[in-house]
Amino acid sequence: MSKKVFISYAWGDTSHQEWVSYLGTRLMGNTIDVELDQWSLKDGHDIHEFMESMVKADDIFRVIVICDKNYKSKADNRNGGVGTETQIITPAIYSDQKQEKFIPIVIERDEDGKAYLPIYLASRKYIDFSNTDDFEKSYEELLRNIMEAPALPKPKLGTSIPLYITQSPTNDSDLNSIVRVLDSQLKKTPEKVNSYFSDFLEKLLEKLKDFDFKPTSRDYTVYGDELLQNLLSYKVIRNDFIDCLLIVTKEEYKLDVETIINFFEKYLIYCQSTSNMNEGWSPNHTDNYKIIFHELFIYTVAISLKNKNYTLTSDLLHSKYYVANSYRGGKEKRFTFFYTWHENLEKYNEIKYKRQAAFGQYIVSNLHEKLSKEDIILADIICYYIGDAFSIGDITDTWFPTTYVFRNPYDDKMDFFSKLSSLRHFDKTKVVFDVSTVNEFKELLEKYKESKEGQKNDYSYSFRDRIQFLHEIIDIDNVGKNR
Repeated sequence: MSKKVFISYAWGDTSHQEWVSYLGTRLMGNTIDVELDQWSLKDGHDIHEFMESMVKADDIFRVIVICDKNYKSKADNRNGGVGTETQIITPAIYSDQKQEKFIPIVIERDEDGKAYLPIYLASRKYIDFSNTDDFEKSYEELLRNIMEAPALPKPKLGTSIPLYITQSPTNDSDLNSIVRVLDSQLKKTPEKVNSYFSDFLEKLLEKLKDFDFKPTSRDYTVYGDELLQNLLSYKVIRNDFIDCLLIVTKEEYKLDVETIINFFEKYLIYCQSTSNMNEGWSPNHTDNYKIIFHELFIYTVAISLKNKNYTLTSDLLHSKYYVANSYRGGKEKRFTFFYTWHENLEKYNEIKYKRQAAFGQYIVSNLHEKLSKEDIILADIICYYIGDAFSIGDITDTWFPTTYVFRNPYDDKMDFFSKLSSLRHFDKTKVVFDVSTVNEFKELLEKYKESKEGQKNDYSYSFRDRIQFLHEIIDIDNVGKNR
C-alpha cells in the first residue's frame, strides 16, 4: 500500500512554490501519495479545516514541514495560515502522535549557518536540503524515511550473551595464581624460571582444551560471530600467558628458549583436534586454535623485543620446531609454520564489514594493556623480514604481516631498522638477523637485494602502500657507521 504524506510550508515567491511542487512531484513518481495545497486544496474549501485534517488524519503517514526563514517567522509569531497550522501541529507533536510523523526539512540557513527551525521543531532531527548540490543525497534520505528503508538497517538481535561478558571479571584461575606470585618467587629463586614457566605452560595447554570451537552454522556471518566470541572468551588466559611472558623473558632470568619452543610444538595437536569428530568435525572447527597460536607467537616475539631480550628473539626466529600431531612424530619446521592465512575469518570480515586484514583487525582491536599496537606491528614485520630473508624456498614458508596495514607511518618503533646505522644498536640487535659482524650483515642484505632484483613486492593491500623490502628499509652503506 502506498504511503501518504502531507507537505506543510509557507507560501513565498514563485521559485519557492515551484521547488515545493517539484519535491511533491518527485515523491509522487516514487509511489508516495502526496497531499499538497497546490493540488489538493480546492476553491471554497475551508483552509483551517484542510490543515487540521491533514495533520490529524490517520492515513497521513508523514507530515513534511518545509523550514525556511519565512516559515520560522510565521510559525513562531503565529502569523497567517502557517501560524494556524503551528497551533494544530504543536499539541499533536506533544500528544500521543508518533514522534517520527513530523519531519522537518531545512532548505535555508541564517548568516551563521544555523538552520531556520521554528521553536516547536527546534529540538527535532531534520533532513538538510539547504545545499542544492546535495539535493539527491537529501532526497534519498527523505524517501528512505518515508518508505522505512534505512540505508543502515538496525542489526538483528543476537541470541546469546558472549561468554567473556557472563564470566566473572575476577580472574582466580590457577594460571593467574601462578602469575601473581611468579615475580616474587623468581627474585628469590631465579634459577627456577624454567620450572615455573613449564608448569604454567602445561596448565595453559590443558586450559586451551576448554575452547574447542563448535560452530552452529556454515553461514559466514553466524560462523564469524561465533568464532570471535570463542576467541574473546579465551582472552583471560591469553592475558595470563602475556603477563607471565613479560616476567620470565627478562634477560636476568635466563629463560631457556626450549621451554617456549616445546609449547609451540604442540600446535598441530590442537589444530588437528579430533575431540569433536563425532559431532561432525571439520577443519573449520580448529580455526580458533590456528588464530590463537598465531596470535601467541606474535605476542611472544613482541615481548622478547620489548624486554630487549634479542637473544631470545633470535632463538624464536632461527630455531627449528619439531611440530607433532596426534598420530605421528614431529616434522622439522621454521617459525613461519605458525603463520596462517585465516580464510574463513577474512571472508566473514569482507562480507559483514566490507574490510580486509581481518586477523590484523582482530589483533589490534584486542591488545593486551601492557603492549601497544606498535609493539605488535614491529614483531609482525620482523617475523616477515626474517621469514623472507632466510626462506628455504618452500611456497608455504612465508609470513605475511597482517597488522602492517594498521601502522602509524610516523611510528618510532620502526626506528629499530633505521637505528642500525648506530654501531651500539647494531651490536645489541645483530643476533636477531643471525649475524656477528657489520660486514656479515651487509653481505646478507646484498644477497637479499640481489634475490629481489626485478621483483615487485606483492605483500600489500590495495588501499595501502606496499611493504618495503628489507634492503629498502635499511640503508646498507650506513649500517654500523655511527657510534
